Amino acid sequence: MTPSLARRLSGAPLLLLLDIDGTLAPIAGRPADAALPDATRRVLDELARTAGVYAVAISGRSAVDSRRLICLDDTWIIGNHGIEVAPPMGPPVPRADVAQFADRIAAASARATAFTRDIPGVIVEDKRWTMSVHYRLATPEIVPALTAHITDIARDLGLRVTTGKEVIELRPPIDVDKGTAAVDLASRLGGLDGDASLLCAGDDRTDEDMFRELRRAQPKCVTVRVGDDATASDTSAEFGVPDPQAMRELLEQILSRRRLRPATPG
Repeated sequence: MTPSLARRLSGAPLLLLLDIDGTLAPIAGRPADAALPDATRRVLDELARTAGVYAVAISGRSAVDSRRLICLDDTWIIGNHGIEVAPPMGPPVPRADVAQFADRIAAASARATAFTRDIPGVIVEDKRWTMSVHYRLATPEIVPALTAHITDIARDLGLRVTTGKEVIELRPPIDVDKGTAAVDLASRLGGLDGDASLLCAGDDRTDEDMFRELRRAQPKCVTVRVGDDATASDTSAEFGVPDPQAMRELLEQILSRRRLRPATPG
């Protein structure tokens, strides 16, 4: 870590807003098979317990599933791309304006499941407030027809379509994403104050919203793109690391510097 970067991350409070899949945990073929490495969990746990540090896991997964994967009591969770927020050791609270769309998401999940039942390698993930269709394990030839059909479902039900790394997602037609949710929580926790520091990291298109919105709200925010794929050249992030292991190493450096901070006089 360069001295200038260390200075930008030396403020109080320090907010760490971290995507999970592809950033903290390696991408898995099936969402249920993803696992947070033990070394990453340890450093995240220590950071979350450090005075003046807030650790926030921000994911397209549901908040409940994100908590299961992170398995740490002291982290904040932003789930479903910003639709729900769970404080440390607290239950997830969805936005008040999403309840009306629960039936539409359920209907979309049912229709997508029926359509993909006989397509090997396609997984439908019903996250209550959003729905994802993963095709990482499917043959590329099915993607155009799959995308067209899921788009038709969204149009019929008045839902929004977004795409990510080998996934098609349907969401309620409300103006919320990882960026708006990250800025809202950062404001609540004092992360936009003059003496605060912010770091956000992600690996996918939906994380670009977070990079842009946080830099707009706090220009000195440190933004990190994880991964060496071709789309990384299009990122709004200021820095890049090649994989989740390198991201963990950056977090370890941050933790080491926090441990060296002088105690606040009593």
